[in-house]
Amino acid sequence: MNAKMKRLLAVLCGIVILCNSGMGLVAHAQERIETLIIGAYQELTGDHVGHGIYDIPYMRDERAATLTDCTIGISIGADGVKGSISTGSTVTASKIGVENIRVEKYVNGKWTLVGSHSGGYVTNDNNYGMDVYTTSAQKGVQYRISCTHYAILNGVRHELFNVTNGISY
Repeated sequence: MNAKMKRLLAVLCGIVILCNSGMGLVAHAQERIETLIIGAYQELTGDHVGHGIYDIPYMRDERAATLTDCTIGISIGADGVKGSISTGSTVTASKIGVENIRVEKYVNGKWTLVGSHSGGYVTNDNNYGMDVYTTSAQKGVQYRISCTHYAILNGVRHELFNVTNGISY
């Protein structure tokens, strides 16, 4: 009986070790997304450029405190995926920024995470811009970028989830 328990415990420990090492491999497969520039939104150039499907146009002359000029752009090439993100508000925000940035690729009928970035923010301003990139991309594979634009305006958090269509080169 004691030998059976020891064998069972050894098998269970082996399964736990295999599961943990497999999960570690999946976590390491994600590419780290780097921040390029924190500044104004820059229109991306090239043949393979897309934009967010929930972009909010520029309307800074509005009186109500709300998000404006929220855009996300994506560019794909042999050197990787590039994204340019901007969040704006009609009034000065106590905090304004972008969070939960995700770069995904379309594989076997589903979007798979390639890398992520927590984002960034500024205080007491009415716009925030951020560029991100990966160092590689596969030819013929679709990529997309998603993020959450947000601002705290007059003590109230306003946010917009935004995602680009998938594009490839």
